[in-house]
Amino acid sequence: ASMKITLVHGSQKHNIDVCVPEDEVNSASALRVEHLALVAWKATGVPVQNQRLIYKGKSLKDPEKTLEEMGLKDGVKVMMIGKKHNPEEEAELRSLEEVDRAQEEVEKKLAVISDELEGMEQGFLEEVDRAQEEVEKKLAVISDELEGMEKGFLEEALVTEALPKLERRIGMSTEELMKMLEKLDSTIIQEDHNDAKKKRKSVVQRIQVLLDRCDNLLTRTRQLKTKSTL
Repeated sequence: ASMKITLVHGSQKHNIDVCVPEDEVNSASALRVEHLALVAWKATGVPVQNQRLIYKGKSLKDPEKTLEEMGLKDGVKVMMIGKKHNPEEEAELRSLEEVDRAQEEVEKKLAVISDELEGMEQGFLEEVDRAQEEVEKKLAVISDELEGMEKGFLEEALVTEALPKLERRIGMSTEELMKMLEKLDSTIIQEDHNDAKKKRKSVVQRIQVLLDRCDNLLTRTRQLKTKSTL
């Protein structure tokens, strides 16, 4: 059994004669898709595994199907899509695939480093956060002491003695807060570390509030100092 077919591969046309191989010839032999693929390989140089055979819009995928079952007959046109075996190109592709795999490994490592870095960023921000909480407690104590003086709960002589100390304590708190802002300003947080960026913004805002509180306490201290000297 044989069948003449026009094989269209790109801009080339091949007139091929599909036959059953000699080692398969018997009374029940029928032309199958795999026979067509083998002849197409010989005609075009495209290996069977690289071929896609199409007839009337249908892909001839099953190698065991007979050509008759797929509707083929003498004189039909079959389209083939596929590339020839090219050792040089395959070597280049393998090389590129190796580079691709290597860069994927580097990408994974960078992801781990990024996670570790984000953890460090969060740890640093939490440390600054705790430090500013300590300053906040100190300012609360200063505020209570100052309020007691303003209400006259302390003798005038003791007030005169205590006010310079309060000024120094407020100044030290202000200095601590300014150092925190400098640290935060010099800390580079990765663009995609949104949680760390939000945390830094929150900490900066709280420090700004405490700096305003320091200014307020210092103003009150100096006003009280002025009154005590009258």
